[in-house]
Amino acid sequence: MKYTQKKLINFTNLDLGSGFGLQLDSGLGRPNACVLRPQSPMFLGCFSADDFLAVMEKIGMLAGLKELGFNDINVHIDIDEARVHYMKLYSGKPGPENMLIDLRVTETRFMPDKRFFPKAELVPAYDMVVIEWLSLQNPKTDDFASDRPQLPGQTKPGLGILKYCFGIMYEVAKEVSKDGFLDMPEYLHAAIMYAKKFKFFDPVYEAMIRALLRDLSSYSMSDLSWGMITKTIIDESTGAPEIYAPSEQIYHASDRMKDYFRSGNYASIFKKSYRKKKYRFDYQKMIKARTEILKTKNISDV
Repeated sequence: MKYTQKKLINFTNLDLGSGFGLQLDSGLGRPNACVLRPQSPMFLGCFSADDFLAVMEKIGMLAGLKELGFNDINVHIDIDEARVHYMKLYSGKPGPENMLIDLRVTETRFMPDKRFFPKAELVPAYDMVVIEWLSLQNPKTDDFASDRPQLPGQTKPGLGILKYCFGIMYEVAKEVSKDGFLDMPEYLHAAIMYAKKFKFFDPVYEAMIRALLRDLSSYSMSDLSWGMITKTIIDESTGAPEIYAPSEQIYHASDRMKDYFRSGNYASIFKKSYRKKKYRFDYQKMIKARTEILKTKNISDV
């Protein structure tokens, strides 16, 4: 099964990517721990709307939303004919004008390329929840704060609640017996957001993100994202602009997925690439290029 035709994450209607380098098939893996529960529809065969509310209460998300002024939280669960599972969170009456979160996922078996394993015959298959779409947005305003400027691809301000979404992912993965969550962010800034809990399956990509954050820590996430778009972030080990291409990022839930990221092979490749990378940012060139781009395009369409 290929990734469905979509953009994979939308932190505030941010739109992320397509497949790169690895293959998926349609087989599902270990039995779903909740599949025998009688309610319908159930998110991944396990979670009802009330279950989600209980998880949100447990991890402090409802209290966090209340502090932001969002009360009367409602959850809507659905599944479409393509087996895409939906969880939509509203403040007040369900409707686009009150939507806080729009999460869409599918289930798949993730078949990594054998190049990631020293012994090709030992390549495992991982049972994953694929994030097809995730939108976190503030429906009360269209104004962006000065310290959180509008990012490329972004249409509405965010909520600042990504940490709670990671908590939900952890609870869901435990119950449905998956190896983890998989996303493929199209934008660098989305990959940086995810990097708080996710790792790239490809250790070379993980090294790139960590080296960027090491060498260009004085720049904002918006600056770095524009730097990648305008090709003004230079890898001094090659003298060429760094190119960001969407690749699989994983939030691990199982021991065997954790073992992959802790393996000597992964660590060795990561360290070698991380030490080699050294970045500089032609910031003024980025400013000029960004200005030219925004003369003809809206930032939400970049």
